[in-house]
Amino acid sequence: MGKRSDVSKAMYIETKEIFTDNLKAYSKAEWKAFLVMKESNKSQETYDTVGNLKPASEKLEGAPIDYGKIVDGHTTTVINKTYVNGFTVSMEEKEDEKWGLVNKTKTGELARTMMSLRENESANVWNGVINRIGADGVAFASTSHPLINTTAFTNSNLLKGAFGFDNYDLATRSFNDWKNQYGEKFITKPSNIYLNIKNQTDAIALISSNLKPFEESNTKNTIPQLTLTFGSYLAEKLYHFVDKTIDSAIMQKRKGLVTEYDYDKRSTFNFYFNVHERYKTAMINAGYGFLTLDSE
Repeated sequence: MGKRSDVSKAMYIETKEIFTDNLKAYSKAEWKAFLVMKESNKSQETYDTVGNLKPASEKLEGAPIDYGKIVDGHTTTVINKTYVNGFTVSMEEKEDEKWGLVNKTKTGELARTMMSLRENESANVWNGVINRIGADGVAFASTSHPLINTTAFTNSNLLKGAFGFDNYDLATRSFNDWKNQYGEKFITKPSNIYLNIKNQTDAIALISSNLKPFEESNTKNTIPQLTLTFGSYLAEKLYHFVDKTIDSAIMQKRKGLVTEYDYDKRSTFNFYFNVHERYKTAMINAGYGFLTLDSE
């Protein structure tokens, strides 16, 4: 239970100023650039992909059509979770402190802690693609994604090596090598790169250069102009090349942020402030839509 002694410096006239800038809410929700919003109306949601129809083929005169079947593809179930925070103060503490810390904490600071958690949960989806297993039985970023209707091919959406021209070029080329579940070409191309903001200098220099690095004879920038999307919580070693037309990482929202408080007027006169929301961040794409470069 919070008491007046916990914020004693805020109760005396001798105190000139208290630093409260950290109580301000975030000015920008970074996660919105990396995750696709999905509304939810129950405890969990299921995301299915369809195993592509068999390839089209020539029909010989008089021969019957070779009919295919719609095959269930990879299924991902995302279970919503509840996230909370709160604090309690005595009546005396709330009345006596003169800087309005309680009011600022119950609004700005509680919201800030929830936003910070949301950013961490969202970034963890991308930070964990090498280790977390997807619906096809391998990691979301893997060198060998199996295909449902053929064993002749596999897809790879994981590269290892330094972030530079060679691997940048290899990553963008790899999108054109992917196959659908029957082994036919899967049409996709990268549009964005998700990366930690600490890596912005090298990335911007690479994108903005008028020359291929270390080749003075090249007078034209040959690097595909992908959009750089920076995040403070993304792992520094990982670079995610993404086709934003394909849903991959999602924010599944069950309930938005709710603030509540309770006043114990019968016994202690204590105040209780809390916030909660329900959602789940997850990766629903097993091997399509993005390629991860592991630079470690």
